Amino acid sequence: MLLVIGGTGFLGSRVLPIMLERGYEIKLLTRGSGDWRESNLGQYRKQGIKVTVGAFEDDDVLMRAMTDVDAIINLSGSFRINRNKRDSAFEYVNFTLVEKLLALAQEYEVQRYVQVSCLGARDESPSDYLRTKYEGDTLVAKSPLYWTIFRPSYLFGERFPLLDTIRPLVTFKPFLPVVGSGLNVVAPVHVVEVANAIVDAIYMKESVGQVVDFVGPRQYTMLELLEEVRDALGLSERVMTVPSQLSGKVFDLVSKGLPKNTIDLELAQILIADSCALDGQGGALAKQLFGPTKVPLGDCLPTIAESLLAK
Repeated sequence: MLLVIGGTGFLGSRVLPIMLERGYEIKLLTRGSGDWRESNLGQYRKQGIKVTVGAFEDDDVLMRAMTDVDAIINLSGSFRINRNKRDSAFEYVNFTLVEKLLALAQEYEVQRYVQVSCLGARDESPSDYLRTKYEGDTLVAKSPLYWTIFRPSYLFGERFPLLDTIRPLVTFKPFLPVVGSGLNVVAPVHVVEVANAIVDAIYMKESVGQVVDFVGPRQYTMLELLEEVRDALGLSERVMTVPSQLSGKVFDLVSKGLPKNTIDLELAQILIADSCALDGQGGALAKQLFGPTKVPLGDCLPTIAESLLAK
């Protein structure tokens, strides 16, 4: 039995169908947040997935989820910016929850653990989200379990969640606001390619004890990426840079000139971080284990543009 933590998001909703196709028995632990009209939990139950909806902070919920489990796939941790105060959920989901899962895995004799993190996670990051991601990854790497950590770049498919988050910036008609220099490097990767690799890795001995940087076939600077999206949207190519190396209060003043409620300092720190493979070889380990990624962002840009304009 495979336990999937947080499998209803952009990535998880691709991982679960692949698991079902391969005949795996699945438990799903989800917070169940979101619009119930768009929920796929009912369909998952019909397909034989044992669904538990509960708070990740509830230790009893976590313990019940661990029974009869052979492997844990932790997909939790998509960032949600609270624009009014620091979001302490970063620390809980990215670090404390991981700590609890690792301890329970040992208590319940679950040997296999697959963690999905992200590129850009590092100990000295000024971003709370990226720093706590790194801290959670460090716990996993020090554990005695048979672990694998996936660190994908930004995911895309029929939509692009990062662009959804900054949609008011991307679709701002007068000009394109770019945080920082826009020269940080990103390598967006198709969500289905990542989902397939995660499922492949569950029983792949070669992936144990590995940190897998997962990137798409092309690198962009953040500026290049946003300009391509603007071109697909048919919007102005004029650019205005927004300094990111500012204190919180000063940044708040500067950001007031942007579309309302678009960005805060935490999101700005994420937007200026590199999200590319660190080995200088475009994610050589991922290519060795799973083959090269093949789907270019350009193939999906028309659909992504439609999704941005439809919101």
